[in-house]
Amino acid sequence: MRLIIFYDGVCLLCSKLINFLSRYSENSLIYFSPLQSPYAQKELDQKYHLQNTVFVKYDNKLYNKSEAVFLILKIIKHPLRFAKYLLPNVIWNWGYDLIARKRYLWFGKKEQCIFPKDNPQFLIDEQLN
Repeated sequence: MRLIIFYDGVCLLCSKLINFLSRYSENSLIYFSPLQSPYAQKELDQKYHLQNTVFVKYDNKLYNKSEAVFLILKIIKHPLRFAKYLLPNVIWNWGYDLIARKRYLWFGKKEQCIFPKDNPQFLIDEQLN
């Protein structure tokens, strides 16, 4: 099954995490699409582009916030995937929302979305590679 991570392509924190994941996961089943791309615009309802969150599409279901993060950690078999059992989702989502609201202030923002066009894991155009 394919896992697609939709992220804010102008957010420096998001971009650094996506770069890490693309190097860490040499798994061809994980794809990335900036919310600013034509592919994301086609795949996600417009209301999702207005939210301050990451989205993960897996098994034809859409996940966001901490649920999306822990699904990614589970797929890449990262040890932090077990952290979800330490606190309830409401606490994880509160922390996620705090970082999402402050991410540009704390980590910065790019002038425009830049993504690797030669990497098949990045879905930019309207069709899946």
